[in-house]
Amino acid sequence: MKYHKSVFMLLCCYILLNLVIGISGSAADTVVSTSNNAEMSEGPPLYTTIAGAKTYIVQHQNRDGGWPLVPGGDSNVESTAFSIWALIEAGWGTGSRVIRTGVAYLRNTQSEDGSWNDNTAHTIFALIALAKAETDPDARFKGLRWLRKVQNPNGSWGRGERSPSNPLYTAAVLAGFNRLGLKFERDFEEGTDDIPWLSKGTVWLSGYINHDGGWALQRGLQSDVFLTTWVMQGLEPVYDISPQVAWLKQLQNRDGGFGRYKNSPSDPEITAIAVMALAAGNDPFNTRRGAISYLTNTRQEDGSFVSKTPMELKEPMANLQSTCFVLIAIHAKTPDELAIE
Repeated sequence: MKYHKSVFMLLCCYILLNLVIGISGSAADTVVSTSNNAEMSEGPPLYTTIAGAKTYIVQHQNRDGGWPLVPGGDSNVESTAFSIWALIEAGWGTGSRVIRTGVAYLRNTQSEDGSWNDNTAHTIFALIALAKAETDPDARFKGLRWLRKVQNPNGSWGRGERSPSNPLYTAAVLAGFNRLGLKFERDFEEGTDDIPWLSKGTVWLSGYINHDGGWALQRGLQSDVFLTTWVMQGLEPVYDISPQVAWLKQLQNRDGGFGRYKNSPSDPEITAIAVMALAAGNDPFNTRRGAISYLTNTRQEDGSFVSKTPMELKEPMANLQSTCFVLIAIHAKTPDELAIE
């Protein structure tokens, strides 16, 4: 009897261990099946959204280790970086085959100069992914060195080396540096030449603001929610962005989502970036709940999200980029929450 009881206890422990590994996405790399999808659809909305998005991302990894923008397409740096970032934020193990092969794809696509595709956005997102995966310090150093090198004299960044200043690329780079934990100096005198290089980027970006408190790709045009939410994440280390938090809340639609402009229909990716910006502004979770509820309500049956935000898409469709940002947004933390960790 004691023998049978021991075997029973051992079997229970084994089953429990496998359940934990399956949920966390550790090195065992759980096989995702259609039966998993059926089980997910029966859970609470937020759990279903998280599990479905993870499933969708893992299912659409290409054989080369990278991810495409849309299923069946060629792998690209941005989608791969977003996928690694999103999965790890959602608890996927850094030692898993899914993450390791994704990291290998990024490692193999880095240029000799340290960039990815001579593109500042691709480079900073790849660096975030590698940092999340806790790997490749040499590649990360080369990437950071390239980004420092291609910063424009006025503190901004463009698309690539010797590119004109661009508020979106500048915001993305600064937001990425913030996520990487680089130190922004707060105490400096504006209007002087003695401004630290990172803070110089925030000064340039802050000067691009519209009268209503938002940002547009060209100063004076209608403020763009997508751009402003990235700017908020880039300015947060140096400036008080509470006025932008208030501005953003005024543009939230009745369904809880956000569109690209005032009175525009809600879009999942725009909403996800807005949630990330609200978290950066230390906005309490209960005020982000409406936006997250919108996201759970717009999830597709396969776990994906349909958006027209990725510039490569000519019409709204399910894609990896938007799905990844939803997963990242759901797990977004405020600076106060990060400080506790």
